[in-house]
Amino acid sequence: MKDFRVDHLKKSYGAKTLLEDVSFIINEGEHVGLIGQNGTGKSTLLSILAGVDFAESGDITTSNDYRIGYLSQQPELDDEDTIFEALYKGDHPTLKVVHDFEEVVEQLRKNPTSESLTKRYSVLEQKMNEIDGWQVEVQIKTILQKMRLTDIQKKVGTLSGGQKKRVGLAKVLMEEPDLLLLDEPTNGLDIQSISWLEDFLIDFENTVIVVSHDRHFLNKICTHMADLDFGKIKLYVGNYDFWKESSELAAKLLADRNAKAEEKIKQLQEFVARFSANA
Repeated sequence: MKDFRVDHLKKSYGAKTLLEDVSFIINEGEHVGLIGQNGTGKSTLLSILAGVDFAESGDITTSNDYRIGYLSQQPELDDEDTIFEALYKGDHPTLKVVHDFEEVVEQLRKNPTSESLTKRYSVLEQKMNEIDGWQVEVQIKTILQKMRLTDIQKKVGTLSGGQKKRVGLAKVLMEEPDLLLLDEPTNGLDIQSISWLEDFLIDFENTVIVVSHDRHFLNKICTHMADLDFGKIKLYVGNYDFWKESSELAAKLLADRNAKAEEKIKQLQEFVARFSANA
């Protein structure tokens, strides 16, 4: 099992503490919607989990081979890459084999009599067959098509902010990490692309943590909700609607209990007043 454990994370900016004591465990395959009021630190928490930002204290525990993919609200891409190259350079075991194979082929062209290169070529060719590495280009083009990015030779630097977000999303989906961290992934997507993304994530067998204000999207893809409030986090089983109904019910029960407590206090005060008057 590739579970993901967070213990007592703390993060402050100046005098403001965003994360006070954040602890949770996410089991392999769970899809978690991270919710909370604006400014509570949802994006900050994702960036810390991705290793882009750092907490002042606390621990994050994973297995040694745990791979994390991260989509920020403004993905970092090389403006000189084409859209296709942005995905082709991604961090994925299959892509690594493909790149190694291409490098050996290029070296063999320069030195065709090398025995060591010939042996390495044979090993990598076998790996390419095992992982179906020959289909990588087709997979990349398919994902880009679903993201409505048809001009795949266009330079990233010429794209709009929304188009760059779609390239970043396609890139991280292509990497198929153990943990997929998504910060507002539906921003900049049309209805068809959002529908495809929902289907992709529903079928995605690894773990997902997503920040989104799209209630319908969270209902479709989430198995759990994580409510970040007052610097701490609470996990709930179920999608957004289930969390909303259960939290509203809990608030009503608390309000009823407080009302009953206030009524008892009032009755006690009236009794004391009567007793004092009689005395």
